[in-house]
Amino acid sequence: MSSELQLETQDYITKALKAAQEANPNHRGWCHRKPKHWALTAQHIIQQPSEVTTFLKKNKITRNFYYDTKTELMSDPECEAIRNAWGSEVASVMFQGLDTHRQLQEKFSEEVEKEGFVVDQDVLFKHGKQLQAFNDIHSKLTGNNIQRHVVEHVVSQAEYENKADELKAKIAKAKIEKAKEAEVIEID
Repeated sequence: MSSELQLETQDYITKALKAAQEANPNHRGWCHRKPKHWALTAQHIIQQPSEVTTFLKKNKITRNFYYDTKTELMSDPECEAIRNAWGSEVASVMFQGLDTHRQLQEKFSEEVEKEGFVVDQDVLFKHGKQLQAFNDIHSKLTGNNIQRHVVEHVVSQAEYENKADELKAKIAKAKIEKAKEAEVIEID
């Protein structure tokens, strides 16, 4: 790794750690209890220099700690590039899965056409569910599953003042009508 990239990564991790600590003011998060482990784990999540299990064993870090840190890191808005990289990785696995699924379907179809095969849809169903899971993960990582509704109600200062004047006029009119109702005419 180049020294420039290492510096950028360290700067990013420092900022991410600070953001995670600010997001957890109760001091219960891992970012407060074990900040060095948090930063080391965040660096591994970003750079992926080795397998997760190897990293966990080497540094005596639990899976919960690792994935809690990953969750905090991925929620950071600046982490979009990392999420996109993960999305690309999942997409490549998904495309490989699609190829495998097509091969399974073709072999399954060939065996069914031979008429000597008892149809077992269990394998096909399980593989389809796996592809659906990969699709869901890919959508979550890339943000394709998010629906955004933007509702804006912009009121200018002039509109606000006009509405305030209308309300004042209605209040004054209501007071006058109430006063008229309160007047009692006495007849002798």
